[in-house]
Amino acid sequence: MKLYIASTSGYSGKTLLALGLSRVWSGGGVSVGYVKPLGKIPVVEKGRIVDGDALFLAKEMGLPGPLEDVCPVVITQDLVMAAYRREPLRLREQVGRAVEKAASRVDILLLGGAANLSDGFFLGLSPLDIISSLDCRVLLLDRFMGEKSMDQVLWAARILGDRLLGVVLNRVAASQEAFVRDVVRPYIEGGGIRFFGAIPADPVMESVSVAALAAALPAHVESGGDFLDKMIENFCVGAMDVESALRVFRRIPRKAVVTGGMRADIQHAALETDTRCLVLTGGIPPNERIRHRAETLGIPVLVTKEHTMAAVERFEQLLGRLRIREKVKIDRGVSLVAENVDVGGVLAALKE
Repeated sequence: MKLYIASTSGYSGKTLLALGLSRVWSGGGVSVGYVKPLGKIPVVEKGRIVDGDALFLAKEMGLPGPLEDVCPVVITQDLVMAAYRREPLRLREQVGRAVEKAASRVDILLLGGAANLSDGFFLGLSPLDIISSLDCRVLLLDRFMGEKSMDQVLWAARILGDRLLGVVLNRVAASQEAFVRDVVRPYIEGGGIRFFGAIPADPVMESVSVAALAAALPAHVESGGDFLDKMIENFCVGAMDVESALRVFRRIPRKAVVTGGMRADIQHAALETDTRCLVLTGGIPPNERIRHRAETLGIPVLVTKEHTMAAVERFEQLLGRLRIREKVKIDRGVSLVAENVDVGGVLAALKE
C-alpha cells in the first residue's frame, strides 16, 4: 500500500506526520518505508547529493539501501538547466523504480509530497501524475489558517477525488481548537471527507535551536559552544533603556535576545533572566565581563555582522520555516501525532 502525504503549501509538517505515522505503525508490527520523489533541499552526504529531509527520515526510520533510493530526484542547478534545454530526463521512470523497489519490502510505503500539488510540474514530476501512475492514496495535511484552509481542502478534495483518504490539520492555535473541533470538523465530514485529526500548535515544535539560529544568521559562536542544542521559543530586541528591557525580559521565557554588540548593559540584563542565547550584532564581540557571566550561566553568545533589524528579519524567516532535526522536537512531534491523529483510523482506511 502506498500513502502519499500531500499539502497545498510548504512547511505544513509533512515530515513530522510521516515520522509520527511510521513510529506508531512500526510499534504495532507494521513495516513502513519512505520515499520522497522530488527533493528540493540538496545536501552532500558521503560525497553524494541527497535531499536533507529524506536524509533525516532515512536515518530516523533506519531505512536500508542507498540514499538515492529514498529520494531518487534532487533538484540541482544542472538538473534545472537540463530541463530548460528539454533534455529527455526520464525522471518519472527513476521515481517509479525507487517507489516500486521500496514498496516491495514493506507493508506501507509513505511518499513525501512536494510543497504543493503543482510543484514539480516543470520537471515532469507533477504530484497528481505521480499519485495516479503509482496508484497512491493521499493523506492531506495543511496548517490551519481559517477560511483559507477550507478553500485549500475543498480544492484538493475535488482534484484528488477518490484517491483522497482524508485530512489532518496542523499547527492549530489554542484559541482555534474549539472552533476546529465544533465547527470545522463537522463541516469537513459533512462534505464526505474523512477528518483524521488536528495537531495543536506547540511551543517546542515552534522553537529553534541555537545551532540552527547561528547557521541561519550566519553568526560566529563566540562562547557557549557546548550549549548549542538549547531551544529558543521566543526572541526579543534589546534596543531600549535597561529598566524597560528588564521588564520585558522578565516576562518572556526561553528567549534569544538580539542587541547591538556595544550594548553591554542590555546584554547583562538579558543574562539575568530566562535567556537561551545572546545575539550580538554589528560584528562586535562581548566584553570580558559579559563573556565570563555568559560562560558561567551556560548561555551561548553569537556574534553576527548583520545589523539588529536584519538579524531580526532572518530570525523571523527561520521561525516560519522550521524543520524537525533536534531530538527534543522529534520526540515531541511523534507524541503530538500519536495523541492527536487517528493513526489507527488512517491505517484502517488505507486497507479498505
